[in-house]
Amino acid sequence: MSKRISEKYLKDFFNLDDSDESSADLANLIEKLKKLTFEHGENIITAGEEADGMFFIESGSATVLNKNGEQVNLMHVGQYFGEYAVLTGEKRLTTVRAHGRTVVYKVENEDLLAFLSKHPHIYSEMMKKVYGQLSSKHSQILALSSMKKGVLSHPSNDHPITLKQGLFQYGFLALVVIASFLLPRGISGPIFLLPLIFMIAYVLITKRTLESIVASCLIAGILAYKGHFLTGTMDALIETFGAADNVFTVIVMVLMGALVNLIVNSGGVTAFEKSAAKHAKSQKHVFFTSFVIMIMTSIDEGLNMLCAQYALYNPSKEKRIPRERQALFYGMLPVVLCSFVPLSLWGIFVIGTMNVTFGADSVALFCKAIPFNFFSIITVIAMILLSLGKLPRNKQLKAGDKRVEENGDLWPEGSEKYLSEHSTEVWGKISNVMLPIIVLMVASLAVRSISSGSFSVDSSIGLTVALLFTFALFCLRRIMSPSEFIEYAVQGIADSTLPVIMYLMTIFFSSMLDTLKLDTYFELAIDEFDHLLFLLPAAVFLFCMLLTTALGSSWAMYAIAFPIVYSLVKNFGIDSTTVLALFIGAIAGAGIAGEKNCAFTFEALNVGTTVGIAPEVAKRLRLFYSTIVSLIAFVLYLIAGIICFG
Repeated sequence: MSKRISEKYLKDFFNLDDSDESSADLANLIEKLKKLTFEHGENIITAGEEADGMFFIESGSATVLNKNGEQVNLMHVGQYFGEYAVLTGEKRLTTVRAHGRTVVYKVENEDLLAFLSKHPHIYSEMMKKVYGQLSSKHSQILALSSMKKGVLSHPSNDHPITLKQGLFQYGFLALVVIASFLLPRGISGPIFLLPLIFMIAYVLITKRTLESIVASCLIAGILAYKGHFLTGTMDALIETFGAADNVFTVIVMVLMGALVNLIVNSGGVTAFEKSAAKHAKSQKHVFFTSFVIMIMTSIDEGLNMLCAQYALYNPSKEKRIPRERQALFYGMLPVVLCSFVPLSLWGIFVIGTMNVTFGADSVALFCKAIPFNFFSIITVIAMILLSLGKLPRNKQLKAGDKRVEENGDLWPEGSEKYLSEHSTEVWGKISNVMLPIIVLMVASLAVRSISSGSFSVDSSIGLTVALLFTFALFCLRRIMSPSEFIEYAVQGIADSTLPVIMYLMTIFFSSMLDTLKLDTYFELAIDEFDHLLFLLPAAVFLFCMLLTTALGSSWAMYAIAFPIVYSLVKNFGIDSTTVLALFIGAIAGAGIAGEKNCAFTFEALNVGTTVGIAPEVAKRLRLFYSTIVSLIAFVLYLIAGIICFG
């Protein structure tokens, strides 16, 4: 018998007693175990295939891939898999692939079922365990997989509509389109408001963000081109998609998607676990260690949250930290930290939308605007206070602390299906995460600067160099083969499809607003509000936050808000880059604030699944504190407006 999958291991696994009958049945099962060896990259089981047995890992490790080929777990010595399909008779849900040379012991279907038929109590317990895993582990896999895409889940992807709803919604849309054709040519007034108002109303009614943007672009095209609607709109679309700044941003977004997916599939999510366990000696240390890990991995808000939370999962349990505190911490902080990093996916998107309006100085303006991103700065301060135990507690935080003190339960009722157990083994290496990120940062800052002789930031070159370096690093370390590297890179590019489409469509919508004379209207209306100029920073923050909350996505808001606010600033005669940075900081912070204040995004599910708490609890906590932070930021923008214009 093997060292790991021993008689004692199997006896404990099946929870057998010491009777002669149980011992004989176990001995019979052990005789039928088959020892199998798989080389690196070989599939042990494959998703969609019929089950042929259950497996126990004797040595090595194995990656778990979902039906889309995305890595969602990594298993090690002493763990098992394949039991679900055997017990239920269904096809395999996942693919399990050898990671390095892997030795397993296999129990054939008929042998396992024959053994369990003699021990119905064991069969019952295994079925409870299997279905418990099905309701929790697989929902976690789905949510964690979606987080790797580096973008909030948009309602348009996750709310299927019935036939009746579809007929009503698209019938209403058809009527609006027809009405747009019937409007007289040359109509005066702020006609650009019609598609803008429609977009907000449609997304509030349907909760379908992407569709609302596409429909609003359609209406804007009709208003702008009338009888030449198809040719005019298509020409404008091609011009927008072919603009050099937009092509650059799309390239950078897909390359970033590839790099993040490669890091995740190298075991990066678990890389910091061993190091974190050494430093997390108290509740304060747990939070601050999480803080440091998130800062180090803030090229993507999904990556930094997963790396930090997984590393501190077990220390959080050991230090008895209520899940409510963790849900607030991870619900507020990841994207906020990314908002300070120009080379994060968030930063790349925002700078890309800024490029269309502000031109080549966008990176410098982004960096100059960071001190004026009051929402993000206040959030960081609030989370530091939470880490120190100094943040004023609402009812939920108080209830969580009281529950832990009284009965030791870390999570509130209703959170059971989101709980999971994490292995304490180290699955990845910190260097596999940090070296590509460091190369990205250095190459982005240095390569173009050296070749041009003046300081310049080029994230496309940085990402290209980082991907080449990562290929060499991962292949030489045998983390993945060249073919696996290409597979994961292409998968990351595919995951970037949604943010790329959102970016291009919102940029196109912004250009259509300009075609509908947005600038002209502001020039006519500006004199009426000259005496209220000091209110403008706060008004911009409030408008952009509410627009984001209504849309459920900051991605659409940024492309709409930057040209509008730039028109306001230009028409007021403001030429100070510091004042312009104030407005950019207000817009940037408002986008994050709006998402945190939105009740219908799927961020709560992502956070709840990652932390192990009911998403509704995570959402209520986030809404309470984000509202307070938003109010403080609004007051600060009022003060800033008075200082600048009073």
